[in-house]
Amino acid sequence: MTTFKTIACAALLLSSHLVLAKDVAVELTARGLTEETAIEKGLVSAIAQVHGVDVNSQSWRQANQLKVNGDAITSIALENITTMKTRGQIKSYEVLNSYCDEECEVDLRVIIPKYDSPGLSPDKRRKLVVAPFDGRYGKEFAENLQTHLVQSRRFAVLDREHNAEYQKEKALLMSADTPLSEKVRLSQVLGLDYLVVGEVALFDDSRTEINEFTGERKDILDLYSEVNYKIINLSTRQVKWQDKAMLDTDLTDLYTALKISRDIVNAIYPLKVVSNSHNAVVLNQGGKSLEVGELYDVFVLGEKLIDPYTKESLGRVELPVGQVSIVRVTSKLSYASVVSGNIEDMVAGSIVRLNNDVVLYHEGENQPVPPANATHKPSAAGGIVLPGAAKKKPEPSPAGGVIIDDQ
Repeated sequence: MTTFKTIACAALLLSSHLVLAKDVAVELTARGLTEETAIEKGLVSAIAQVHGVDVNSQSWRQANQLKVNGDAITSIALENITTMKTRGQIKSYEVLNSYCDEECEVDLRVIIPKYDSPGLSPDKRRKLVVAPFDGRYGKEFAENLQTHLVQSRRFAVLDREHNAEYQKEKALLMSADTPLSEKVRLSQVLGLDYLVVGEVALFDDSRTEINEFTGERKDILDLYSEVNYKIINLSTRQVKWQDKAMLDTDLTDLYTALKISRDIVNAIYPLKVVSNSHNAVVLNQGGKSLEVGELYDVFVLGEKLIDPYTKESLGRVELPVGQVSIVRVTSKLSYASVVSGNIEDMVAGSIVRLNNDVVLYHEGENQPVPPANATHKPSAAGGIVLPGAAKKKPEPSPAGGVIIDDQ
């Protein structure tokens, strides 16, 4: 039988008002040999109802061998030990009714504070941790990837890198100098749903070329990155997504991680239209995940498809209805104008995917500019108009290409 002292640490009586905690009222009936033990059991049960309980069960087996009249006799004793532990604070309690005969029965009303973390509830989003990637610059790449995943606002991204700082803060909250009203912040650490792991490699084929006629030296920067990554379901260790990417960018560049971040987000949470009013298409994502000038294809959802073998959902048919271009990006939303198609067809819930045929040049990058006397002009589709090509059909050359008559 337990005593009231055993729950002094588990059920702390709070007298101060908790601004960051909401009060949860629990009414229950408890029994014990005395009124004190009945109240004790009731308080522990109230905390368990609000914060849950850890159950640890162990089995002990012991065999003894004895000799009786020269015969060996083996006796086996089996004992199960189950321990339960709960943790929380109690702001106040009231004994509504008490009756004692062979045992005591009490009716209690218990007020338990429950801390609410600021911001969006993590219960509405899948929890994810980005582990440092293997390879040179792996840690830097993982940090950039985490930046973009946080900006997407699709996951509750958890930190596992600053354990030392967390332990210091935890020790401060547990100290005698911290008021009891602040200790309610403890026991709020979240477990993850997905773990992102991988390895990276940076290849540098940069070189210096020398013009044999003029002696002019020309430095050519040629970097490309290789990224292998997996998304693992922690509870089952099942690989939910795996991919490999070869990118013509520096591994430490934020835009390299942006490509991987987009693939991860689109595999789980495709970009969607949330509004198509006031001559603008509004998308449910912002931050650094989208950029002004990017072109996106818009698809409305059709019938649901089921895999005939596994009977799992394959998603829904995606029917193209047009294209939009990003014109403004906020922290949570993006606004786009219609490039092709009818805005009335781009209804809320439509899927939006990046058009990978368009090359985006970021601010500060050198864009190809045709020489002043060039006769090759850009076309509306983004290519070039070849003079003479409209006059007659190009003829095949002996080398396998085509002969362009530009006269």
